[in-house]
Amino acid sequence: MRTLSSLVVLFIGVTGCNVLNQLNQAVEEIAPSHLTCASNPEFVDGNLETESEFAVNGFVRKAYQVFDDKSRRITHAQRRYVTQIEGNRRTEAIIKLDVPTYVSYVEVYPASPRIPNFAMMTTTDDPPRFDVAFERVSDKQHQDIEGTKPVRFRIQREVLYLRMSADGIEDRQNSTRNPNSGVEIPLKGGVIREVKFFGRQAL
Repeated sequence: MRTLSSLVVLFIGVTGCNVLNQLNQAVEEIAPSHLTCASNPEFVDGNLETESEFAVNGFVRKAYQVFDDKSRRITHAQRRYVTQIEGNRRTEAIIKLDVPTYVSYVEVYPASPRIPNFAMMTTTDDPPRFDVAFERVSDKQHQDIEGTKPVRFRIQREVLYLRMSADGIEDRQNSTRNPNSGVEIPLKGGVIREVKFFGRQAL
């Protein structure tokens, strides 16, 4: 009886180690040849020496505007400094895998010192419906990427399309001053060297 118990314990131990080893070996980098990004091919070209910038269409206008305070009997004109966004501050890029694939995590290699309000969403719908199909990635959702070290995002689901988005960055060095409209500051996108996908091997 004691021998049988020892064999059972040994079997469970060996089986457990094999399972752990398989789990550790089950995640590998998905080759860049399985990834495409129409707007920013450099994001997934497998070369950390190349980089690409999110495309953004918009600028920030800052100026004084006059407002009438009619809450009192006598109208008082007040000047307030107002910031307005012309166009769209938000920018995005979509990466497509060649087939739906279980993705454990994604690593983003930033080239900008800061990429604000970064977020990811995924879908397996093809073609994707932008209004309802994409599901949020909760890990580090809408957080700033600070610095140029790789940042890992847990995905843990099957993915066909991965949608990345971030806010544009004010390019104050190229701002222009207009006597009528105040200051206009163009928006530029964050820069990324590479986006690497890691998923399960077929066991």
